[in-house]
Amino acid sequence: MNWSFKYLFLIIPLFAFGQIKPKQPAIDINTIYTTIDSLSYSNLFENSFVTDTLFFCKENSSTTDKESYTGKYFIGKAATIEFFKPMNTTSSGDTFGDIGIEFKTRKIDQLQHFKNNSNKIDTTYINYDSIKMPWYKSLKSNYLNNHTDVVVLEYQKEYLSFLGFSDQEINSEMTYSQFNAKLSGGKKYPRKFNTFKSIELNLKKEEFENLKKCIVNFGGSVHKKKLSINGFEIICYIKKQEQFRLKQIVIDLTDKVPHKKIKISDLITIETKNKIAIIKFKS
Repeated sequence: MNWSFKYLFLIIPLFAFGQIKPKQPAIDINTIYTTIDSLSYSNLFENSFVTDTLFFCKENSSTTDKESYTGKYFIGKAATIEFFKPMNTTSSGDTFGDIGIEFKTRKIDQLQHFKNNSNKIDTTYINYDSIKMPWYKSLKSNYLNNHTDVVVLEYQKEYLSFLGFSDQEINSEMTYSQFNAKLSGGKKYPRKFNTFKSIELNLKKEEFENLKKCIVNFGGSVHKKKLSINGFEIICYIKKQEQFRLKQIVIDLTDKVPHKKIKISDLITIETKNKIAIIKFKS
């Protein structure tokens, strides 16, 4: 049997039984955002343990080719929590109780691996020093509504080059922790917020079923009411009607901290113990 015949013999089964689907690249949980009441928003940075120990805190405004918005941010070593106040629009993130879960790819041109007939890739542009440049591409599932949003983002080459990343770095896999380390010049992250362990959501049955489809499409798995993707878990509770969908966020810390219970407002409390922080939300 010559080599070409053996090669043909190995190839035939792939066409006989269907081509093997390429494995999707890994994506990392990066951002969770929620829209809270104005009083809670005002109080977010009032506690010194929150601002000086747990989170790097910042209020920031952004303008893109699609929208302008202002939010308060708990910035971590490898993740970010965004808080917004309600606005009088129907856009995602503008209604009290809205929840968004954002993942990021680790490399340029990986987003296309997640595209199918239920979603599309969109580009968002931002202005820096009067220069309009591509900021990121995003892929949002059409299974979900504006109040429960899941999206995968991918920073664009022009933006990364503007920040000082080399072509070699841009074309290599890079986690968000590595991205932040590059921007900080290698300085140690000055707070305790590392990344997300899990979140818990109150969802209507239809929202839960649609969220399952979305997570599976992005490479995750489902076990009863628990959805998992690359070490991050979404635990769901089925409710007939729940305006505030986010129940709690469980956070991994870089170091142990004292056991504390911090009241931000009647809606939000933060509890810490050892290397865990839990942000709890009341409906």
